[in-house]
Amino acid sequence: MKLSRRLTAGMAAPAMVLGGLTLGTVAAPVVANAATMCEAPDDTVSIFSYNDFHGRVGQYDERSDANVYTAADLFTPVEDERATIGADHVALISNGDDIGGSTFVSMIQDDIPTLDILNAIGLDSATTGNHEFDKGAADLLDRVVPYVSHPMIVANVKDASGDIPDGLTAYTTFDKGGITIAVIGAVTGALPSLVSPAGIEGLTVENPVEAINETIADLPAGVDFVIASLHEGAPNGDATIEENIAASGAFANIAEALSADVDLILNGHTHQLYDWETANGTPIVQAGQYAEHLMKIEIGVNAADEYCGFTDISVVDPGDSSASTSPVIQEIRDITDEAIEVAAVEGSVGVGFANEAVSTPGSGGSGTRNVESPMSNLVAEMFFEQLGAGDPEFIGVQNPGGTRTSFDRGIITYEEAALVLPFANSLMTTQVTGEQFKKVLEQQWQRDANGEEYEESPSRPFLALGLSSNVTYTMDESRAWGDRITSISINGEPIDMAKLYTVGSGSFLIAGGDNFHEFANGVNTADTGRVDLEAWVEWIGAGDALSPDYSKRGVSVMGEIGTLTEGAAPVEITLGQPLEGGMQTDTLDMLLDAEGERVSPQLPNTNVSAWIGDELVGGGAVTDGVATVNLAVAQGTDLAAGEHIVTLVVEPSGTEIYLPATVALTADPVEPEEPFDVYTTPGLHHHNGRQWMTACEPYSQTERCWTLIWATQVDLVNGEVFKRNAWTFNNLTYLPMARSAWANNPLGYTGQWTATDGRMWRTECDTASTGKNGCRSYVQARVVSSIARADGGYNYVPETKWVFNNIVRFS
Repeated sequence: MKLSRRLTAGMAAPAMVLGGLTLGTVAAPVVANAATMCEAPDDTVSIFSYNDFHGRVGQYDERSDANVYTAADLFTPVEDERATIGADHVALISNGDDIGGSTFVSMIQDDIPTLDILNAIGLDSATTGNHEFDKGAADLLDRVVPYVSHPMIVANVKDASGDIPDGLTAYTTFDKGGITIAVIGAVTGALPSLVSPAGIEGLTVENPVEAINETIADLPAGVDFVIASLHEGAPNGDATIEENIAASGAFANIAEALSADVDLILNGHTHQLYDWETANGTPIVQAGQYAEHLMKIEIGVNAADEYCGFTDISVVDPGDSSASTSPVIQEIRDITDEAIEVAAVEGSVGVGFANEAVSTPGSGGSGTRNVESPMSNLVAEMFFEQLGAGDPEFIGVQNPGGTRTSFDRGIITYEEAALVLPFANSLMTTQVTGEQFKKVLEQQWQRDANGEEYEESPSRPFLALGLSSNVTYTMDESRAWGDRITSISINGEPIDMAKLYTVGSGSFLIAGGDNFHEFANGVNTADTGRVDLEAWVEWIGAGDALSPDYSKRGVSVMGEIGTLTEGAAPVEITLGQPLEGGMQTDTLDMLLDAEGERVSPQLPNTNVSAWIGDELVGGGAVTDGVATVNLAVAQGTDLAAGEHIVTLVVEPSGTEIYLPATVALTADPVEPEEPFDVYTTPGLHHHNGRQWMTACEPYSQTERCWTLIWATQVDLVNGEVFKRNAWTFNNLTYLPMARSAWANNPLGYTGQWTATDGRMWRTECDTASTGKNGCRSYVQARVVSSIARADGGYNYVPETKWVFNNIVRFS
């Protein structure tokens, strides 16, 4: 075998900048090893590479009233190059995920339009990605492989005999420009967690790098250039190669452990755009995603038909297929036209209506999977209603990666419904105990089947499950793995750890996909005979118009309630974590972008109220999705001593959280000190016909106390009045301290000023309302005032007023 090395020591590689991405490229021919040294190439070979096409054949664009030819545009530069230097000098390589997760135009025909286009363009090789296995190995081997005209390569998937399954091959070779090129393929080692385990039953997925290294020894003599095409890659194309090596074990293995006999490394799977070199000088590239780019790698060939180095590596954008004279490109455009026409007929039928956009997290796509979303929870609710047969304890579950897009406001078409659930999963049920279901929730923090951390860390370490609305849970990420779920409730009651519960979802998840291994240990597993899209479309059409549900199923809770003693100071807990906290982004608010047609309108939460039965036992305000909640039992309570469930209601989302608590009654009534001061006495109080909550904390040389009041809040939005009962901030009181400590603080002397945030304040001191040695401050705020009408009703008028804010007392 004639294997060559590149990039001699001391050769510098200048850089080019494309759209903010720095891409290393070699400006002049780089000599290979001594056996193939040449001063300058006599010929060149162009290798085009792409990845993660996902059926982007094209679509109809309503704005331009014309078809968009995504695939034809992508491959136009390839045909142009073939016309310029000859097809025998041009190679085209796919690095996986050509099909699966496709747009509706391709998906509605089982990706046949995509396969027809790939046959038309003439691939030299295609590595099998994880999505090629979406419908199981049988579909890939019996339908896809016989249909395509190019070799499909994967060295690290073996059958029960230890061989690569019939129809697939570990590598392929072809001649271009007088040299022989070998391409060895491998799919991500995480394949078993990315597709339904049942679909690849009997197959073993080996380490991709080890499989490639072993395959090199099997290459035939005379190979001049070796390419490793891996459907795996770096997690962040905007970072450096060193940062990606540190962040991802899978990528580190590729960059550091591939044989030195590999001349070029092509990546996919992570949808990134990069052009780097490994420590030994091997180029390692990925072309982004979704037909957005090609990578073009030019290699030199000398007069003796020997490979003699790289001449250029660059990113190539799609061309204008409408200007192409290539009959191949015209054929691809014709295939696209026909596919769009079929999809238009199949997809234009209205199946439902959305009052507001119902979206996945972030911008409404499928990239954000570490937080809950209205759409994934909606799909889980569909499973509950379609498969639960009226069982109130049935649990619908949806994996976030299975929910691919969102609904905008208005008519929901068949196409839109299909794009949300594009994988054609069979719907299945299984039964797990409450203890097993807790394990499932713990597995949102991704581990292997033995609960061990992966040597090669997954690209998404936390996956937030969508759940039907009858299920809620609390978590504390600071605890050890396997013990982070602190409570689970079904219909407001604690889950029974020993009881069997029926769970419904797609076959992918029920078989243990996405590392939710415990589902595979369920009993009485059954195929319902239904497919997700069919059940989804029926459910959308049968019910009322859809609206986003902003209630969270899982909430981070820091602190425990423990015992609430009658008349005692409040117990404090925290709901939600700040943004960027932990592996997840677990605020009380859904993580939604500020705008977008397919993004649910933002609905920030404002307050939390806490109840035991019909008795109010506390609450707090929500700021940026995090709430500090004070809980107390008022003197003279009607509650019985013993164990209770505290229900925390987050408004306006409607999230409900259920936590255990013990109520202890005092033997004798505790009389408050006289005169009673609601602003400085910690606890929950019934005073002057109102309910108050006060909590105190150390401050400077004294203490300060926060006071909330249970009141009706009135908001006026676009002329419409919204009223709700909630805990509302009333007062911040600073207990007596030396007056000199307030000498430089405008809260400590009479006056009016403008704060740095632009708000107007005024303070009055030593008046009849403040008393001697005290100050009261007011802030100018926009409020809604109620004005009584003669007919007994009220008019609500927005106005700017001075609102009482705090008290400072001097010793």
